[in-house]
Amino acid sequence: MENLESRRSDPSWSVMQRLRFIEFRLSWDGRINRGDIIEVFGVSVPQASLDLREYMDRAPGNVEYDKSRKSYFAVPAFKPVFTNPTAENYFAQLTMSGHDESSSGLHGVLNFTPPFDVLPSPERRMDFSTLRTIVQAIKAKEAIEIKYQSISTDLAGWRWIEPHALASDGMRWHVRAYCQHRLAFRDFVLGRILDTRGKRPSDMSPESDKEWNDHLRLIIAANPGLAAGQREIIERDYAMENGKAEIVVRRALLFYLKRRLGVDDGANQSPSAQQIIIVDTVPM
Repeated sequence: MENLESRRSDPSWSVMQRLRFIEFRLSWDGRINRGDIIEVFGVSVPQASLDLREYMDRAPGNVEYDKSRKSYFAVPAFKPVFTNPTAENYFAQLTMSGHDESSSGLHGVLNFTPPFDVLPSPERRMDFSTLRTIVQAIKAKEAIEIKYQSISTDLAGWRWIEPHALASDGMRWHVRAYCQHRLAFRDFVLGRILDTRGKRPSDMSPESDKEWNDHLRLIIAANPGLAAGQREIIERDYAMENGKAEIVVRRALLFYLKRRLGVDDGANQSPSAQQIIIVDTVPM
């Protein structure tokens, strides 16, 4: 068991995980006790007590102990020290808690979960061996030959690609690679790679993929065609300040971001259909 003197300096990784857990519980549940730490991390009773004492030493004034309920409670002026309890972080934990606990390793992170559901996405076929081959090719800086079914052609064909990154548009995963057939960097939908064969060394430099390495700062705003009250709620929803918000995106992913935001260049959509507009695009 770790002793207090050995932890006066920066906490070890295992200790930090428990301190963050303590703070997460205090942030969202408002209380924690030794049993919570023991249940999640499998530590001894003395170790759990030591962890709570360590938290109080490093975040003084954040908690109060209630003897009658044998629990530590967050005070009204509670200020996180080890975590950043944002709504996004909470929703991420909430979503993961709904998955198989044996695979997520998150059992007990949330003591209470309100009833919730997440809109399911259609299953996208992605072959394990294909993904493994691509990941290994990226690591080894190799070119691989893939059998790819493009949506623009009737028949699948073989081509050599030099992969260097993976990307998601929120619905499906792509591999970013130099296509030796098209002589350009392109996105390949992983689910449309039907087979792989052969590999060879690649001298492609990821730095030469300008669209991947270039970042853009998008300035977005509520569609001015909306009524004032409608614009205000859009501005609040997207955390806009002075009617605008910024999004930084790789140039290679700009198309997917526009699709997610419902921004259709050149289309004549009603303000209710296109609630967000891009005010400016600034290279970084």
